[in-house]
Amino acid sequence: MKINIQFLHRLNKIQRDINLKNFLLTSFVLFFSLSMIFISIFIFIPNIYVSYKQNNFINNSKEIVEQISKKDITYQGAIEVLRDFSLDKEISIIMFYRSSPVYIASANLKFTSTNSFLDGNDDIKETIDNSQDYYESKLILKGFVYNVYFRTANPQVSEIRSNLISFLPYVLIIISLTSLIVSFMYFRLVTNPLIELNKVAKKMANLDFQTKANIKRKDELGELGSSLNTLSTNLKKSMEGFKNDIEKEKLRDEQRISFIATMSHELKSPITAIKGQLEGMINKIGVYQNRDKYLKRSLVIAEELDILVKEILVVSKLDNVDFIFNKRIFNLSPVLDEIIKGLDYIQIEKKIKTVKKIDKNLIIEGDISLLKKAFTNIIENGMKYCPENGIFIVEAIKLKDRILIEIFNDGESILEEDLSDNKIFNAFYRTEKSRNRETGGSGLGLHIVKRILEIHKIPFKIENKDNGIVFTVEITIPEKT
Repeated sequence: MKINIQFLHRLNKIQRDINLKNFLLTSFVLFFSLSMIFISIFIFIPNIYVSYKQNNFINNSKEIVEQISKKDITYQGAIEVLRDFSLDKEISIIMFYRSSPVYIASANLKFTSTNSFLDGNDDIKETIDNSQDYYESKLILKGFVYNVYFRTANPQVSEIRSNLISFLPYVLIIISLTSLIVSFMYFRLVTNPLIELNKVAKKMANLDFQTKANIKRKDELGELGSSLNTLSTNLKKSMEGFKNDIEKEKLRDEQRISFIATMSHELKSPITAIKGQLEGMINKIGVYQNRDKYLKRSLVIAEELDILVKEILVVSKLDNVDFIFNKRIFNLSPVLDEIIKGLDYIQIEKKIKTVKKIDKNLIIEGDISLLKKAFTNIIENGMKYCPENGIFIVEAIKLKDRILIEIFNDGESILEEDLSDNKIFNAFYRTEKSRNRETGGSGLGLHIVKRILEIHKIPFKIENKDNGIVFTVEITIPEKT
């Protein structure tokens, strides 16, 4: 599942190319944007600035004329106001009475004027530089009408643009440096986290889930880093679970192979016995001439074989991964009573004293047929290994949140090596004492019990006591009762 080395080298090259492309693209976009701003300033600002200066000049000129007119001051007072105004605003003023200039206030601006009468009126025709603006107004002082000309040297559009062009090399240097610096900062801010995320993703591709993205941001990149960390954690858990599933499946396969091998041996013995007895009877060899006796023996072996095959089918059914059991809520009390009553032949034959302590209405949830099979095997197994005239106790009581079931017999203790790792529950496992085929067991009874209780997730245990053996089962009481 490792990624090809050549592919990783190619991925690194692509990553470097992408980083360079991102840096150059960001620099170009910033350079272009700043250049367009400068071009816009070069085209529009001079006109706007000249228009602003001209309007400001006209407004100031109107304002000073209105100010003088409202005060109704003398001619000399008006001259002082105009002089101060000229010095303050750098505006040149020429005041005429009829066609003769009576006052000039110059702000280093040249007037080119030609005074003349036009059509008998006291109008003044002036020739002015095209580079200068002027504003004309009438001023009435003590009944006398004066013509006042205000002039200023507003900057021209061409002049402003010429000045801007002279700054162009410096502007280009500033724009280029700004573009590179901002691109580098953007690269550090955005591209570096992407590089880190890419490294984490490549680690994940190599099934290395230890490396985490250390991006502590509250934007989309931070969320992406957090999502990638979560994905890494989930993949790690999934891989561990997958590995455990593989190991469990491998163990199941080993158990299945062992089960089949043991099953073959278990089936071979009774089949060989029946075959030998039948051949002996057919050929009338020695003791086998007594056909009635050995036909009965063959029938007994066949019945045992039938039981063994049925239990093998039960085990196969329980071990099937597609097995689904019918889960429902039912009362366990009558089920236990029915099982004990159905095994009274063992109690009578072995003169066992059976004690029942079963509470009423022991409500549990599960597959009634499977759990009945499990408790039948437990109780029957306990009775078979209970000594003659022995004591057998079935106690099932309801506690606060669970039902406790203890099945006790006063038989011989089980070897600790048989109890360790629950060996006693393995298929076809028999202890070296009396637990063998001659007792009537198939070797699958407790294994079936284990599988049924495991499927229902019911805890159980078997242990030695001072005076016997006890099998304990604890069943959780369902909420819906």
